[in-house]
Amino acid sequence: MRSVLHPGLVHQVQMDLFLMKMGSRIIGLLPGFKWLSLTEIVEEFEKLMMQQIDLRYEARNLERFRQNFLDVDFVKFPTPLWPLVTADVLVETFEESEPISRYLHVEIGTELRQRLARMGMDMLLKMIFVDNFVHADLHPGNILVQGTAREQAAVLDLCDTLVLEVRPPPRQLRLVLLDAGIVAELQSADMQNFRAVFTAVVQGQGERVAELILHHARANQCQDIERFKAEMAELVTKVRGNTIALGKASAPCQSHSPAVQCNLALKTETKKLFGQLLNSPCVLQLQVGNLLSSVFKLLMTHKVKLESNFASIIFAIMVLEGLGRSLDPDLDILEAAKPLLIKTAASALK
Repeated sequence: MRSVLHPGLVHQVQMDLFLMKMGSRIIGLLPGFKWLSLTEIVEEFEKLMMQQIDLRYEARNLERFRQNFLDVDFVKFPTPLWPLVTADVLVETFEESEPISRYLHVEIGTELRQRLARMGMDMLLKMIFVDNFVHADLHPGNILVQGTAREQAAVLDLCDTLVLEVRPPPRQLRLVLLDAGIVAELQSADMQNFRAVFTAVVQGQGERVAELILHHARANQCQDIERFKAEMAELVTKVRGNTIALGKASAPCQSHSPAVQCNLALKTETKKLFGQLLNSPCVLQLQVGNLLSSVFKLLMTHKVKLESNFASIIFAIMVLEGLGRSLDPDLDILEAAKPLLIKTAASALK
């Protein structure tokens, strides 16, 4: 497989970036919009795009992803063929597979779609919380599926001679990721903050989420901190409550209602709460994308500026979660994230 930069592309990208920067500055003048850090986000995007113009950068990203997923058998990246790679040409191995969009149709088996959704979530969570190296362009066109063909056999009777024709066995089911030119990577302190925010969401600690955002905000003119914390707590509780699912274990929660369970969790120490999250038969499901969108609106209202380098990872979560829920409406990114967050918390307690 080969990628080639089209003539005039560099000039076109520079022009588009110029228009985006002008647009972000104009929008930033509107009331409330400057707190979205649009100008800073566009500047981060400009860095990524200028790197993507050099196809050697994408080749290096592919190699790093391949190394990160060396022991993961359900994710694969093409191999760059370095003698043929230049700034303008990227030659890589061809991976026979199908676009994941073909698996969004109802005629595809539910079990297969659920497996693909879970594989995608596990892949993204590893990128974020283990590797801190995230593919930031995970739209369906860049995700392929390999190894779903079923083994087929045919028996022919030719002149009393039994002929058995067996097609090659299918390859293992895996996701193949393309176009690794745009990646996201956080500094150590920012990664710790991102983990802390995500963990607070898992715990249902909306006020803690607000405190972390305020503490690490680039700037804020929040006039009522207590109200901001209360509204963040209400937002987290509301979104979680709207998607609560009971009965995933052998017996339902009988001692407390879901609301009381959440209130108790807010008062529990971190270590103890992680244990409850693992063993509780009341499993919370959350549409993270919806929550993040609401958080953006809340930040605008209270004039709190989000760290711009969070944007790429947040958008990656939103895009892939939307795709995952198209495959499996019951997909729960928080449930999938618990083991990684618990591991991080355990390391911090040592």
